[in-house]
Amino acid sequence: MSNTSLNKSKAAKNDEYYTRLEDIEKELVYYSPYLKGKKVYCNCDSETSMFWTYLTTNYDSLGLKGLTATHYDPKGTYRLDFINGQTVKTAVSGDGSYNSPTSLAILKEADIVITNPPFSKFRDYIDTIKDKDFIVIGCINAVTYNNIFPMFKAGQIRLGHTTLRYYVIPDGTVKDLGSTSWFTTLPVSRQELVLTATYNPTDYPTYSNYPAINVNKVKDIPSDYNGLMGVPVNFLTKHCSSQFRIVDRLNNPKLGEKTIYKRVIIERI
Repeated sequence: MSNTSLNKSKAAKNDEYYTRLEDIEKELVYYSPYLKGKKVYCNCDSETSMFWTYLTTNYDSLGLKGLTATHYDPKGTYRLDFINGQTVKTAVSGDGSYNSPTSLAILKEADIVITNPPFSKFRDYIDTIKDKDFIVIGCINAVTYNNIFPMFKAGQIRLGHTTLRYYVIPDGTVKDLGSTSWFTTLPVSRQELVLTATYNPTDYPTYSNYPAINVNKVKDIPSDYNGLMGVPVNFLTKHCSSQFRIVDRLNNPKLGEKTIYKRVIIERI
């Protein structure tokens, strides 16, 4: 499915999409060894957030050292702290935005950030938290952003174990946003892809504006080709770092005179 709904929402700066508890549970279970003894900060979350629900419910089993949350509200906002099994709410100055002085001060003391940030501000959001470990949600195409792709290429961040499509909107209904994903600095272990396709120049033409062959689907990556390959962005949800190296991105790949959708350039290790 295309990301039409998500793209329209980003254009309209509509960021009121709330993550479902079941999606949080499916992903965060993989990171429990990395959360023990950590101070977690949810910098886009109120008391009704399912992130707050999950992390307070599982605070002891995860072995957290601290848990704090803040959220944006220009009319007045508050800070949440989980202390001795209780949620403590404290009014704070400012609007609670992730880049407000109050939030930045809390961020400085945190070990890891876990949240669903505003999709329309994802570039700036990552710049704000990039010096911390994080598990956050974003549009999968954000991997090609100028400030984010270099982090993928360097192995500093990766996509998570699961993907998401469905979010709760303020009226309580569920909306399908298409493909979104978890972005994390924490380790993600994947098995190597089992490849069965074989290379031929007819099915795998070379781009007219980049020295790599085009691969239309992840399952079609040829098992016998060792040169540069352009693969769909969703390849990164299956990327095994011991099998392929991320080389480049191509935002406007051309086959002859025809421009196709953006690609990630990879090569076999």
